[in-house]
Amino acid sequence: MELTGSALSYLLDFLCGRSMPDSGVEYPYRVSDGQRERLRIGYVADKDKWEHYDIVFVPSGFFDSEDYASEASLPTGPLPRIEGVPFLYGEARLERLDGCLAVYADLPASAFVLLSRYEEICRPSVRDGHGRFPGKESLLYRNGLIERALVDEYRDLVWKWAAGLGFRLPECRPGFGKIWLTHDIDAPFYCRGLRAFARESLKGKGVGVALRWACGPKEKDPYYTFDFFCRTDNAVARSASCPVQAVYFLKAGGTASQDRPFYNLKSRDMQGLISFLRAQGAVFGLHGSYSSGKDGKGCVQEKAMIEDALQEKTFRFRQHFLRSCEPSAFACLEENGLWEDFTMGYADVAGFRLGTSRAVRWINPYTGELSELILHPLLVMDNTLYQYMEMGYEESQACCERLLGEAYRHGGDACLLWHNSSVAEGPYPAAPVDWIRKLYADLCRELKSWQNK
Repeated sequence: MELTGSALSYLLDFLCGRSMPDSGVEYPYRVSDGQRERLRIGYVADKDKWEHYDIVFVPSGFFDSEDYASEASLPTGPLPRIEGVPFLYGEARLERLDGCLAVYADLPASAFVLLSRYEEICRPSVRDGHGRFPGKESLLYRNGLIERALVDEYRDLVWKWAAGLGFRLPECRPGFGKIWLTHDIDAPFYCRGLRAFARESLKGKGVGVALRWACGPKEKDPYYTFDFFCRTDNAVARSASCPVQAVYFLKAGGTASQDRPFYNLKSRDMQGLISFLRAQGAVFGLHGSYSSGKDGKGCVQEKAMIEDALQEKTFRFRQHFLRSCEPSAFACLEENGLWEDFTMGYADVAGFRLGTSRAVRWINPYTGELSELILHPLLVMDNTLYQYMEMGYEESQACCERLLGEAYRHGGDACLLWHNSSVAEGPYPAAPVDWIRKLYADLCRELKSWQNK
């Protein structure tokens, strides 16, 4: 497989710190004869061409391998390190030749494998009961690196080497590039309507309680925790020195049992909720159904339905159960104008699924083509902590602070996912754990304090 020219250029740009054209990060540069010269970085095997570059990565043969796209192409055993940073392919060797620094550690191939989710196409049979690639099967987790933004560390190495060649580096102080406070609305209400009233009455909750939930103001429903999120999220936005955006992902279809409860986006309750959230500065995205998770095709109809309900175009997306990961699904998103995906976190373990804290354009691991689809790294989901990782409050807080600290150190994005139903209060229904609401509030306070440093 051969990377297209645009994909290779983008990958080298990413290693230089420029994840997006509007990121505001400049290339390292130096001034020669009054002229500003940008760092020249290449990926070339031919030594006769090295003189055209300041830093050249020597290809390891990864892209030309006969084992490409098979499990045999994945690294085994302890990963090599260069200046303390693990990489996947090549040798831990630097060579200085006539002003050019040759790097035999194949950081472009290593970054490609992580950013494109290449390893997942190499092991198609490794999936959990929901068809997801488990985080605990990933190269990063198995090598104890899931909490390190490894590709961002590659950028730091490139900048260090560039500085050694006399280049001035872009200003990069610790801080978040953007804070995404995201919420999946799997179940907007616990008990609304006559069917819900009958269900709760039969459960023995009492006719009075069930009637109050089912027929009273929607704000009295146990799952109506949106006022809590709006207060908390807006407090972060008011004090932050970086952009902060709350995003609510709404379901618009699905036929699987995992898609229950089904809700009507055009109902009075949902339209009232949408208006309330919009007035609070929130934006919306499509929460792709479980049914569409295999190939993404069902999202075509779901996108049309949510746009009809919102009366606006929708381009943000997150798959229900974090189930979307196959290249065919990504291609379908791009074809249908869903340009920004927020699914890229593991359900079973918190960390850097993409090996970066920065938004990245997806590169198709089958074709080597650069996509317009932007992947936003998801740091942590609420039920990952208590359901999959089986942690308590203290462990969860420490885990989240480590991940946020790593993103902060690299100037990356902080993206959290909390469900409205997980922070419900009171005995009917009881929240999954009694501390997940407190944890979210505490993490948001941490975000505010970090931004004020």
